[in-house]
Amino acid sequence: MWYELEALPGVPAEDAAAYVNRARKAAAALGLADRPGWDSWWRLLVHRDDGMVLLADRTRRWVCLPDGVDGQVVRLVADACHARACPLEGAPEVLERRLVWAHAVFPASATLARTARDTGVDAHESRFDPADGGVVAVNVRRQGVWETRRAKNWLADEFNMAPDQNRLQETGVGACRVVAGMPRGADAVREARRAGTALGLGVTPGVAAHRSRPGFALLMTSVIMCLLAALACVLWGAWWPLAVSAPLVVAAVARMVRMPADAPVWQRPRHWWWPHARTRRMETSDFKSRSAGDDGGRRRGRRAKAYAYERSTFPVPPGTLMALAAPLARERGVQSALSHCPPELQDADGPLLGVAVDGQPVRMPAAVMWDGIALLGKPGGGKSNSMHGVQQWACAHSNPDDSVVVFEAKGVDSFPILHRLNPRMRFMDLADARTPMISLLGEGDAWVRAQRFANLMHGALGDQQIGPKSRLQLTDSVALTLRAMDSPRFAQVCASQGVAVPATWVDGAFTLLFGHGARAGRALARAMACALDDDEARETVERLHGGVNERSGRPAVSDGQLFQLLNAPMNKMGLLAGAPQLTDPSRRTVTWERLLAHGVQLAINTGDPARPGVAAMGEDARRLVNALLFQGLRLQIGESCMGWQERGRRVRVFVDELTEITGADGRDEGGNVAAVEWLRSRGRAYGAELCAGTQYPEQIGERLMSCLLGLRTIGCYAQLAPSSAQIMAAALNVDPSQIRALGEHVMCVRTTGRDNTALPALTVAVPWFDGGHGV
Repeated sequence: MWYELEALPGVPAEDAAAYVNRARKAAAALGLADRPGWDSWWRLLVHRDDGMVLLADRTRRWVCLPDGVDGQVVRLVADACHARACPLEGAPEVLERRLVWAHAVFPASATLARTARDTGVDAHESRFDPADGGVVAVNVRRQGVWETRRAKNWLADEFNMAPDQNRLQETGVGACRVVAGMPRGADAVREARRAGTALGLGVTPGVAAHRSRPGFALLMTSVIMCLLAALACVLWGAWWPLAVSAPLVVAAVARMVRMPADAPVWQRPRHWWWPHARTRRMETSDFKSRSAGDDGGRRRGRRAKAYAYERSTFPVPPGTLMALAAPLARERGVQSALSHCPPELQDADGPLLGVAVDGQPVRMPAAVMWDGIALLGKPGGGKSNSMHGVQQWACAHSNPDDSVVVFEAKGVDSFPILHRLNPRMRFMDLADARTPMISLLGEGDAWVRAQRFANLMHGALGDQQIGPKSRLQLTDSVALTLRAMDSPRFAQVCASQGVAVPATWVDGAFTLLFGHGARAGRALARAMACALDDDEARETVERLHGGVNERSGRPAVSDGQLFQLLNAPMNKMGLLAGAPQLTDPSRRTVTWERLLAHGVQLAINTGDPARPGVAAMGEDARRLVNALLFQGLRLQIGESCMGWQERGRRVRVFVDELTEITGADGRDEGGNVAAVEWLRSRGRAYGAELCAGTQYPEQIGERLMSCLLGLRTIGCYAQLAPSSAQIMAAALNVDPSQIRALGEHVMCVRTTGRDNTALPALTVAVPWFDGGHGV
């Protein structure tokens, strides 16, 4: 029986755990949590009593439940979707259209990315967003007898260190077939591929799709049998095979002719009846995962378990299934109704902001990109999805010598999306030494590189954290370390004096700043001065640690006094020393100067590592490196990009979370606030375009908030806190209740027209850019 799910007014509970519990109860009521037994064979053949069929267009959701289910099942499904279930007399009207159908498929050698793990991301971020005139259907059943065992083996091989953390190990995971219907076959294939991606399973290399032709395989098999029978009749005179196969051809043709137009919707997810699992050849990453990042001694040629299901059958967790079934909340306040596209934006050629009430796309002018874009919204509201849409447009409309730099705070989840949306994008993971790293020193001699690093530290953190004296101490310690490590005598001198050779320049500078104690710092300084044996080295040591009392022969400055003098730079270098992968000698480095000179599309992962077996960085170290990289980019733009606007060149900078790059320490706003202000006020002459986002306006400080809300284009998702809603309402010139009543995937945005005239704020429905919609 068919039911339409209508969204309930109001905002559903934000507790992710409560949502998952409701989804699991609904899955259990649908029979998806039942353990299949041998009686399932007979029940599979004679009657369907498990699962459901989900039908979705752009705004509406329908479900078809098996005959005979009680009202409790319907209620649990509707509660999990925060909706009400309205029974229908017949099938939805969308199935009456004559559509071409396609279904999604997996490659047989598919592997799981880290996004398949339970990382704490809410499952209800998944959604369907088919194009106008199209429909997506999901036919769900319980897993089979052998599928559950094969799935466990597959996951154990993919995540052998902790396989039970995978979302596909949850209670109530079902097996589904994903189909899409469109008026044109090519569009149907595209929508089926996007719908398969919407499940968010974290499978690489991705999802494919092809046309659905129910009954075609049976027809071709019967035709081949008939041809072979005719050949046998001609060669050997055996007429009975032809008499048997000819009726099969007639029956197959009659079956295809009588098949309804919506037959692909009712095709149950196929079983892969072979009890043994597929296998694939193990890659280097598999061995690194098994041995926590060390692949030494691995045996070549070993094989691992591969995809556990039939290629057109997908696993679907209960939380994801209920999120896909949840209808758009169209009744959440009259003030949040979608706006009409103003005439000033009807011919705009810039990034897609959303869709108006009549389905017309709302774009901002490309020329307005110079004035910056600010995106704000609570966690899970859709801020990152909108930023990915702008990034996709920027990459698609960039010249070969333009640069796109993305500071991505959710790299573990966003990297697969960015790779799919922007195939030319290159990736750098701060915590992964196997990826390149932006040099914090640059090029030049030891003193030039040391001064550049000290200037980065001072510019990124500000005078409150790194003052003039700390800057000189950083310069001396780094320059002395770099000079000593370049000396061929350094290792020999350290061995003769019983001093450990620093592994990296960061470790050496940290030791000189008394990071490992006064005795170790003074001993290393003596070894460096002895190895270099010049006045410059001795003067540097004297500036750092003070001179020696000529009468007593003891240090002129006590260890306690030096600890106080070196405390500020020592703490900052200690954060870098705690993340040795940043300056690993084997890690490839590149400078901002070279990247901007040749044009690059680069995404920098500032969050959790994207590869398995890689240790995450500490939060303080990550924020410090982010601030240094952003400051280095801003300085290099000022040095290398003068006059780029006149020459038509651009460098587009995207910051997913501003709090990650400001260099703030809780007492001050950080030095990079000035860098953001520079990009806003002077970046245009250098071809710089800034797109920045954050969750709440209060968390970035008054100075940075004033800069961010002063940009010409501001987009805001729902802000439930009264203070946040008040600030954003004042910036957008709307009523605060409108900000608080914004529905899911709905944004209130303010921008300007081509002639720089300010336009009233618009309320638009945001497409699902992460699933491939809109450019």
